[in-house]
Amino acid sequence: MAMQFTRIFLAVMIGIGALSIGMRSDAAPAPCLLLTAAEVEQVVGKLMGTPKADQEGRAAWCNYEFANGKDALEVWVFPADGIERGRNKSKKPTAVKGLGEDAFIERGMHGLDYVNLFIKKGEITIQLSLKETAGDEEKLKTLGKKAVGRL
Repeated sequence: MAMQFTRIFLAVMIGIGALSIGMRSDAAPAPCLLLTAAEVEQVVGKLMGTPKADQEGRAAWCNYEFANGKDALEVWVFPADGIERGRNKSKKPTAVKGLGEDAFIERGMHGLDYVNLFIKKGEITIQLSLKETAGDEEKLKTLGKKAVGRL
């Protein structure tokens, strides 16, 4: 009985330790949690299914597909220095007011027909990328305000 209690106690303590490591205050948020499906649908259009998340190294992203087959949105989360890398790759960064002093929008990065909004808050940079469409910059700013509020 004492041996079984010890095993259970150790398993619980290991689980608590793993949870506390996963919940560090400096840990980046999951990109699919920065915007709700309802917020995205209200601003961009009807979603086709659940957004899909992925990660590579210290970058994580959430991919949104839309029912019309034309719109596309990605939300990326990087370490803070990601904003400088984005600015360095940008051809014409345009400052955005109201989303932090480093926020900017750029079009056509890497030759793609996307508009990108970069926002830095604390130790995190988020990038929202929306396929070019009517009102795309305003859509990104609206979604950006919601996302940065959850950082």
